[in-house]
Amino acid sequence: RTPAKYASLGARAARRARRADVVYAHFLFPTGAVAAAAARVARIPYVLTAHGQDVRNLSRGLVRRASAGPVRGADALIAGSEHLAQGLRATGLDLPPVSVIDMGVDLERFAPGDRGAARGRLGLPADAPLVLAVGGLTERKNPLGLLQAFARVRAALPAALLALVGDGPLAGAVDAGARRLGLARAVVRPGAVPHAAVADWMAACDVLALVSRVEPLGVVALEAMASGRPVVATREGGTAEVVPDPGAGRVVDPLDPGAVATAILALLGDPPSPGACRAAAAPHALPRQAARVAAVLEAAAARRPQPEAPSA
Repeated sequence: RTPAKYASLGARAARRARRADVVYAHFLFPTGAVAAAAARVARIPYVLTAHGQDVRNLSRGLVRRASAGPVRGADALIAGSEHLAQGLRATGLDLPPVSVIDMGVDLERFAPGDRGAARGRLGLPADAPLVLAVGGLTERKNPLGLLQAFARVRAALPAALLALVGDGPLAGAVDAGARRLGLARAVVRPGAVPHAAVADWMAACDVLALVSRVEPLGVVALEAMASGRPVVATREGGTAEVVPDPGAGRVVDPLDPGAVATAILALLGDPPSPGACRAAAAPHALPRQAARVAAVLEAAAARRPQPEAPSA
């Protein structure tokens, strides 16, 4: 169904581009190619945002060849982190100007809340130390590595709980791993929840653990800090760009369960203040990041070729 889906998207984009000043597309391919085609039909500029997997996909020959033209023809590129911008530059492709602008965080939805009240709504114990992970149960997100780290945390703090909010192909392996490590009663697995419900989990937790094998940025880290909660963040990728260590968390090797456990225990024992965590998220507020994107789009639109005036 994918070719039909993008063919339909391309047709609709081409029609609507005739009434636009600039086309804005997320992901380099295939939506970048759709944007390029629509912009060509309407004879207007286009801007692309790279999010992560699309940059990694450039190592694949077919995707690289299909992406090269749309990337080269864009008026501007936006990368969600400096890590992604460096990845783009390392490809050797002919790039337009690159701006680093992350997706931002909603400081109204994610704000320091009453931990006890949130736990009551979620049916969690009031006093147990709670480590939270939010994301897909996938190889990249490293939930099995986090389980190994949490086993060390639990040995030091027998009442500690780990909440894994999300679902994915490793769900069965996570459940089996929890049983094997004697953590079955210590691991809470609500599955995937609506994004609006994530705020309650943030308010309920003591520490967020984002220990992906690689993370382009990790908006969930911004959401946790905006909620006044510290983050144990992977050093692989862009998350370290937004999590101050030690101001609002710890940056660790995600493949070292001992280091992850040590960082979690340190934050549980001596957490930074909610205000310090929120201050770390504040520069990434959604309106500020949206304004930066708007400036890139406005600059692209301003460079739109103007029709020639009719001759006298």
